[in-house]
Amino acid sequence: MEHEVEEPQGHMGLPLGNGKLAMWLFLVTEIMFFTALIGVYIISRNGLPGRTVLGKEISPWPAPHEVHLEEWIGAFNTFVLICSSLTVVLAHLALHQGNVKKAVMHIGITLVLGCVFLGVKGYEYYGKITHEILPSRIFEKLDGPAGVRFVLHVEEQLKHILEEHYKNHAPVTENQKIAKEECEKLLKDLRAPGMTPRKINERIVGTDKVKPVDRPEDWVLGGKDIKGILEYDPDLHLAHSIPYGNLWASCYFAMTGFHAIHVLGGLVIFVIILVMAALGKFGTQHASMIEVTGLYWHFVDIVWIFLFPLLYLV
Repeated sequence: MEHEVEEPQGHMGLPLGNGKLAMWLFLVTEIMFFTALIGVYIISRNGLPGRTVLGKEISPWPAPHEVHLEEWIGAFNTFVLICSSLTVVLAHLALHQGNVKKAVMHIGITLVLGCVFLGVKGYEYYGKITHEILPSRIFEKLDGPAGVRFVLHVEEQLKHILEEHYKNHAPVTENQKIAKEECEKLLKDLRAPGMTPRKINERIVGTDKVKPVDRPEDWVLGGKDIKGILEYDPDLHLAHSIPYGNLWASCYFAMTGFHAIHVLGGLVIFVIILVMAALGKFGTQHASMIEVTGLYWHFVDIVWIFLFPLLYLV
């Protein structure tokens, strides 16, 4: 007599564990959240009108170097997060193979890599705070430390121009006279009420419009001297007034700040796992826990992969 093989009973619902299903639902909400932030950034950036300076069309959005962003630092942090995603996968694999010790080691490496990421991000935040590249305070006032440094720098450059070019050589051509007058007026007005870095820059750009009519050497405000005032100074950590800097800073801190909070949340989970391992309460039965945590950590990694080129490369 042949024995009938009973078919396993089917169950209603998705072929997923409760923990994994809950994590996927949570990640869907997180995807919508970061999509909104990134969407606002893209629309804000591409929806701004262009600006023309001295007849040249310039992008209105700040370039990375204008807001003290280093591409290699962002690339390093991207590499760190990718490596941390790899170590989470290796931890899950080790747990499936029954090697708890190896799994704990990979979790520890992931924790260290996550801390490195946050440390680098903290270093970048420190730079933004130092240079006052913050929402509602983007170098538009002269009463802050960065504003004071800016005025002192411009003052020093203007005095250098006057002493270098006019102290021993009286202005001869009409252009030299105009240039000297513009320098003297700007030097006098630097500390006038209502003066801002933007207005100072506009005055400097205005002097560039005076072009020589005879010899190039007559134009002392053009070329290197005046550009030394306008351009970013890596030694003094100065930058000229940043167009739409408030909007950029708001987007930057919103996107990277919320991402950093998510990274911190993942690190808390890894610390809990390591504490469980130290107490001898972590084993192969927690493979699903590592898998669900890995899903979350991969999501954090993917979000940064989107943020990195948007902020640092374009």
